[in-house]
Amino acid sequence: MDLTARSRRTDEPVPPGWAADDLLIEAVRPSELAWACADLQPEAVVVTTDSAGRADAFLVRSLREDEVGVPVLVIAAEADGESLAASLEAGADDVVPSPSTPIEIRARLRALARRPRTWMPDLLTNGPLEVDVLGHRAADDGQELELTAQQFRLLTVLMRNPGRVMSRDQLLAAAWDPAQEVSSNVVEQSISGLRARLPRSGSALRTVRGIGYRLDRLDHSDRRDGAAAGTRAA
Repeated sequence: MDLTARSRRTDEPVPPGWAADDLLIEAVRPSELAWACADLQPEAVVVTTDSAGRADAFLVRSLREDEVGVPVLVIAAEADGESLAASLEAGADDVVPSPSTPIEIRARLRALARRPRTWMPDLLTNGPLEVDVLGHRAADDGQELELTAQQFRLLTVLMRNPGRVMSRDQLLAAAWDPAQEVSSNVVEQSISGLRARLPRSGSALRTVRGIGYRLDRLDHSDRRDGAAAGTRAA
């Protein structure tokens, strides 16, 4: 059984008691988790954090936004109902409080590994807009976009929710690291910056006053022939 375990440091040892003859464990950084899943194609993922708060849910949500369908087990730093529910709502398949016995963790992992694997596509398309999630590339009408890491994550979230108004808090939860300190107008500034980077589709990124922001659904007829993610318009 292949397993990808999340660790804050790559030199941090795998938790004691996890080792078993049928478990192959790889520890990766949070920022590399989606890439590791694409490369290693594990049978299950374990998300662990050594801090309380939104970190567990943020990592799981990031995986699901990257269209990683591998089963996810969260070992939660906090055992309260709200924290456990947040991880499940973010897309976790199972959650156990910390500490849990290695025997229980291994049993839950084997149960998750028996579930059908549901690897999902990583190419998002909305009219002339395309986002290659794992390739970390985006294009608007065939013109490759030069985006910051934060702008790319924000665009990915909006592309997953075309036509839907998303509030400032929803965007913060989905596109920003919970450990990151942000200013009160960071979402507004990021939306403005992203809009300016979209040469053809910027007008489709709308501010809904008093509510939030929306990326309109774009018609495929707006797309010029030959446009594709990762290519430049002639």
